[in-house]
Amino acid sequence: MKTKYFNIGSNDWGMLLCYDYNLSDYDDMWAIMRSFGLSNKKANEALRVLTGLNTGMTISNADIRMSAVFISDTTTESEWWNTCEHELAHVAAAIIDYYGEPYDGEPAAYLAGHLLQRVIERISYPCY
Repeated sequence: MKTKYFNIGSNDWGMLLCYDYNLSDYDDMWAIMRSFGLSNKKANEALRVLTGLNTGMTISNADIRMSAVFISDTTTESEWWNTCEHELAHVAAAIIDYYGEPYDGEPAAYLAGHLLQRVIERISYPCY
């Protein structure tokens, strides 16, 4: 499994991006999910979903001001980026909610763009 950690803002929120994983990584993925507050049952359900193609999941925990993003293998590179952008929208929503800002304004749009830019700069060519 490849993982990338991102500081968002001035260390106000963290994001762990997990991708290019396989069956041998499920214990590590499960441990991440549990550390973010998912129950055993929910973590097991999430792993079943993430075994398919073109799937993703985001878990955010406001108490620790972090989000974990999982992106499965995809059928194309553009599908990987589509899934990534979708999951980053969930990260942006969690951050905006935490700070009590309206999600329909410019700050949310700029934040979503900033998150995608950071991922592109760090990954640039995902596995699919």
